[in-house]
Amino acid sequence: MPFPFAPILIGSHLLVAAPAAVPSVDIGKTCQAATGVMSGLMADSSPQRDLDVCLSSEQAARQQIIKDWATFSSAERTQCVQSSVYLPSYVEWLTCLEMERSVRKPDSRPR
Repeated sequence: MPFPFAPILIGSHLLVAAPAAVPSVDIGKTCQAATGVMSGLMADSSPQRDLDVCLSSEQAARQQIIKDWATFSSAERTQCVQSSVYLPSYVEWLTCLEMERSVRKPDSRPR
């Protein structure tokens, strides 16, 4: 058995630690980019209004993530909270976390 540690080395890239706390991201940068896209898509779009709405939505999403952080599993945090991606968004993270949680704990009410 010449390479007893090969499986560890090969699979080590799969081990990513979940963030211990909600990472801080530059929502101004994310919202500026989103505003630029929206102004090109919507004729009646107001860049300042779009920026204000985006910033407000991002701040509200961050507060909700902070409030619910302990209820999300480590796997859910690792899957959803990617602060190093291009233009990270609390709104996207919250959506992902809520979807992952709903898969883990489906609604038990009868339909």
